[in-house]
Amino acid sequence: MSWPAIAILAAVALLASGQALMWFRAKRSVGRPAHDTSAIDGPASGDSRRLYYFFSESCRPCRAMKPAVEKLRETHRNRIPVDIAQRIDLIRKFAVAETPSFVGVEGDTVQEVLLGGQTERKLSRLLSGEDGVA
Repeated sequence: MSWPAIAILAAVALLASGQALMWFRAKRSVGRPAHDTSAIDGPASGDSRRLYYFFSESCRPCRAMKPAVEKLRETHRNRIPVDIAQRIDLIRKFAVAETPSFVGVEGDTVQEVLLGGQTERKLSRLLSGEDGVA
């Protein structure tokens, strides 16, 4: 095998292992106590079920999801946007490693962590509790 092929395979393996590590860290937080989010909960502070949407203005997938996520805000006050540039403290506490990310909290416990883009239907089901999570 040639050196360029080995270098490409090594790069692909490195990227894949990085993605796997982010997924593992996110899933490991399920079932753990949620962190204090009272500063950003707003009208949803009294809701038992909340879905935190971690995004970045410079994230292309986040911009693509923005219309669907904003539409959900009209019917679900418990969808709480978190701009990672403004809330670095929450990124660290929730171990958010990529955007977009969704963290579903029920009561005081993390119930679900979703990485990457999601469908509007899935997010709506999560917000309403139809999936049995967040």
